[in-house]
Amino acid sequence: MKTIFLHTLFCLLATAIFAQSAPEPKLLGLVGLNALQQAPYASWYNPGYQNYTPNPGITTQLKQQNTASLSIKIVFGTWCGDSRRELPRMMKVLDQLALPAAKITLIAVDNADSTYKQSPGREDRGLFAFRVPTLIVYENGVELNRINESPVESLERDLLKILRKEAYTPNYHSYTYLNKWLKEGLLADENVSYLGLANQIRHKISGETELNAAAYYLLNSGHEKAALSVFRINVALHPNSANVYDSLGDGYLKNGNKERALAFFEQALKLDHNVEETRNKYKKLLMIQ
Repeated sequence: MKTIFLHTLFCLLATAIFAQSAPEPKLLGLVGLNALQQAPYASWYNPGYQNYTPNPGITTQLKQQNTASLSIKIVFGTWCGDSRRELPRMMKVLDQLALPAAKITLIAVDNADSTYKQSPGREDRGLFAFRVPTLIVYENGVELNRINESPVESLERDLLKILRKEAYTPNYHSYTYLNKWLKEGLLADENVSYLGLANQIRHKISGETELNAAAYYLLNSGHEKAALSVFRINVALHPNSANVYDSLGDGYLKNGNKERALAFFEQALKLDHNVEETRNKYKKLLMIQ
């Protein structure tokens, strides 16, 4: 059972606040700002932009920052209520920096099962944006920091801290650890201690859905072994959750280990036998064993 879909469901419910008509088509891939300013996206983008008033004192300080070497990437989903709320506000705050349009890259990703948080041309590759929207700030092409999904204080205050290179930790604290471990190759190391890694982030995460979202993103981004490690870490942190065992089963299945996948689907059903999705996967594997 993919808890990442709980986050998607929240996004879709939030989207209903903005639109009561038939679902709009999803923008995907590299997106120009003009596309967001036209129907049907203008129905939420334009009011969101116009109705947000950045703090004047903070924007004055933003305008004083040296932006010559800066560039920005924003990963978002037009299907997601968080993106619909935050993206117009982000763009209004960025306008205070007067960055050339060429230095701001907008990447729209999908919410389909097999391409979760990915764009068709994989412009998101390597960005590890497992929550949307994600605003990433670069200096001379090197990431300074990012805003994950929503601000910690406010968009303009968070951005000012990032530009000043002050201490700033974005939402979803696991990102900092997982990204570091991914780059170091630790998550692909078969001898790694999952319990040891779990203990390092035990008090840093918001819950099991945070790690599940990261793991499924990795699983669908070509990092199957790393994803499996994150699923294992999640099991170490939440040993009584049927959902994390089910997700670990998905991880082993994607890694080609049907026997282990079957065992973890079975464990998930022992903890909660009423989950139809898990039962279906378990029965299907039994038939092909």
